Amino acid sequence: MNRLLEEKGGRVLAFGAHPDDLEVGAGGLLARLAAEGASVTMAVVSIPNNAEQRKAEAMAGADVLDSDLFILYEDKPCRVEDIPMHELVRRFDNIIGDVRPDLVITHSAHDLHWDHSLVNRATVSALRRTPCDLLAFLSSPEMNAQTRAIGQCFADITKTIDTKIAAISAHRSQCPKLDLESSRDLARATGRMSGYEYAEAYEVLRVRL
Repeated sequence: MNRLLEEKGGRVLAFGAHPDDLEVGAGGLLARLAAEGASVTMAVVSIPNNAEQRKAEAMAGADVLDSDLFILYEDKPCRVEDIPMHELVRRFDNIIGDVRPDLVITHSAHDLHWDHSLVNRATVSALRRTPCDLLAFLSSPEMNAQTRAIGQCFADITKTIDTKIAAISAHRSQCPKLDLESSRDLARATGRMSGYEYAEAYEVLRVRL
């Protein structure tokens, strides 16, 4: 990841199961990478309900993070678990071929949400022949307490914590379920573990040296 940050113009591709997952799990790092010159694409798999509003919120969140947004299945509401795995991998293959990423960020296989784990599986399968770095994040609030055990590297998001919170806030329909102060508190606690003021924890799945 450090190498990517040093190479201005690097390409970053982030996969999230639904709108708001990427902002909650990786919003600080995505904002930092974009600010440091990377081209960031956020790929959201599906919108399970209230499609028009949540699509608008996803676009607003991506704008805050200065990222491009691509929604794989936007024609009608659907769940990740309703999509056959071979079809999901095929769609991921196409996006990866178009973006040609230097870094991919996706859900962790350890996430307690089944749809998040499916996105991880599809990402790893689609990257079987693609030379890039790969990090995984946790976006389930239930997993926050396990950050210390699962986090293998830390991203300093001190300069972008406010951007992360603003991007989460863009998902107005979900705000009653999303505790913004908890997101800030988690980033502060993760920062204490890693020596930063605010940080996000990631699982390293692949890093090219």
